[in-house]
Amino acid sequence: MTLNFIAMRNAAFIASTLLTSAVVQANTPPSLEDLLQQPIKNEAAAVEVSTSARSIKSVRNAPQATYIITDDDILTFNLKNLAEILSFMPGLYTSSDSAFEYLTVRGIGRPGDYNSRILFLVDGTRVNDNVYDAGLISDDFYIDTELIERVEYSPGAGSALYGNNAFLGVVNVITKRSNKLRGAEVSVSADSQHERQLRASYGMRQASGHEAWFSLSHSEQDNIPIANATLQPVFQTFEHDNQDSSNKVAATYRYKQLQMQVAGVRRIRQEPGFITDSLERAALTKSVSENYFIALQHSSELTADLAFFTNISTNQFAFDTLTPFELFPGNIQQYLFAVKGKWTSADMRFSYQGFADHQLLFGIDAQRDHHQRYALSINNIGPVNSSSGNNKRLGLYFQDEWRFSASQLLVAGFRYDHTDNGVTEVSPKLSWIWQPTATSTLKLSYGTAFRAPNEYESETNRFYQVAVPEAEQVKTTELIWNAQPSSHFSYYAALYYSKFSSLITSRAGQAAFIEFFNDQQVSSYGIETGLDYVWNFGGRLNLSLSLQQAEYQDGEKLTNTPQHLFKAMYSQPLPWQGWQLNWRSVAAAKRQNINGDIPGYSRHDVSLHWQPLSHFDVVLGIKNLTDKRYTDAPRPSANEFYQPGRRAELSIRWRFGQ
Repeated sequence: MTLNFIAMRNAAFIASTLLTSAVVQANTPPSLEDLLQQPIKNEAAAVEVSTSARSIKSVRNAPQATYIITDDDILTFNLKNLAEILSFMPGLYTSSDSAFEYLTVRGIGRPGDYNSRILFLVDGTRVNDNVYDAGLISDDFYIDTELIERVEYSPGAGSALYGNNAFLGVVNVITKRSNKLRGAEVSVSADSQHERQLRASYGMRQASGHEAWFSLSHSEQDNIPIANATLQPVFQTFEHDNQDSSNKVAATYRYKQLQMQVAGVRRIRQEPGFITDSLERAALTKSVSENYFIALQHSSELTADLAFFTNISTNQFAFDTLTPFELFPGNIQQYLFAVKGKWTSADMRFSYQGFADHQLLFGIDAQRDHHQRYALSINNIGPVNSSSGNNKRLGLYFQDEWRFSASQLLVAGFRYDHTDNGVTEVSPKLSWIWQPTATSTLKLSYGTAFRAPNEYESETNRFYQVAVPEAEQVKTTELIWNAQPSSHFSYYAALYYSKFSSLITSRAGQAAFIEFFNDQQVSSYGIETGLDYVWNFGGRLNLSLSLQQAEYQDGEKLTNTPQHLFKAMYSQPLPWQGWQLNWRSVAAAKRQNINGDIPGYSRHDVSLHWQPLSHFDVVLGIKNLTDKRYTDAPRPSANEFYQPGRRAELSIRWRFGQ
């Protein structure tokens, strides 16, 4: 009896036990809290977002395109991490090397980039680390998906408001309020790939305005299939050594305009890294990452026209990797690569509406990097190489929203950034928004963005005694059309053109200890289009198509870039009370690699969601239904890695004591 079958059998037993209680309560009339927990069926253009404008706007009035995945989508499609959520977004392509999840954005996905060209926020708090500028989207992300209210993704140049890292876009993870987490909640899941997850949370809300929730979770997986296509035949024997586990804690407290948030995650990833000539044993590569942040936010209305917001946070990041190597036959040694970062950030901004037809936004944010350290040692002797740095960053930004007619809005802004490391940038932004009818919007925008070389890139080049790369730049023009002809149907189309200079990259085909350089000029252009249709019987269809091209001046195509990307989601209630069928398909065109083209593919996911009452959910699904075998090459080494195969999943969520 295999371990994964036992895990799924136990999960099924829990489901049957909870079912008895669920059926007993099925006729209980809904309480106020039940009603508050139901999803709000807003018109698409009226949904409020906060990412693209750094203040709450309707999608119709936001200066850039904003794509949203809600908690309802996360539940019904059984999305287990941020990477799976982002894979639903138009123009985003995710790939994995089994240890890290990588993002390609509108055709830009440089091998070895740890998602540093996307700015990641949790409720507005910046969470990219201060050594790699990495954006963690796998099991090492801070927040469990069941705690997420929605994820907003705003593509395009975002430096005019956010500064560094908002190069290709901004992702903001909005967590749930206590009305959706009130009382105790337990969730368990297991799948056919030997992964088990357990989470428990408790939330409360008082009539006086105090509200809070707290969550703990654990996940683990063993016997993970070997992903590296070049190593797989030899390493398959040692899959039992291929393991992953993580522990997370998160908590939020709110009172009126005050919010305090704490989140932390510890992940251990172990995999066979070296096999002896006799093939009798494998030396293990082991990485341990620990990340946490504490954030305090406050907002207040100083006058009828003047509002003030502040966010102060402190973050810490640590990443240790043990890598085996053979000094001579039979003599296995270990590299230890230890990285540590710690930083404090502060953001203060004022919003003023005292001038007719204008809304002004002025802000200042700063970051103090207390620690930016990494050290390389051999067998705990050394370090052979080490670096220790610190930095200060300061940004000033201003934005004016001018409604110069009943149907037209002009949004103009700029930002000034300066760092102690010698980076000084000015990033302008201009958007024109026209609403020719009550149900349609046309947006034209132009903006610039930058990304400064991070600590790892800078110090690696200093070690090799080569010049530190310059900051990379992008200029983006975008035209967006949104329309909602009826309450059932909406569609959009976005045309964009971006011109990149000085992209920081490493030479493909190299495995480790690589220097970085500024690449030649790159152009990226394409179209994103999609539609959403809802039938009266409750069925919903969402389609998106991305046609994208990223190429050098000489016409050579960038690697790791699918030129065509199609995504489809369909949900439909079944005749039986509380049952829903969900289907998702993804098709990607071929991607270029220095070793030859990687073929395109299509894959399909299906799930059944059963909700007999608002406090109880069961989701049974199969991801990669046809077990499609396909690869990607996200690392600088250009080695191909198999992406996840077919996986059957069972998830149960139970809420009580509300």
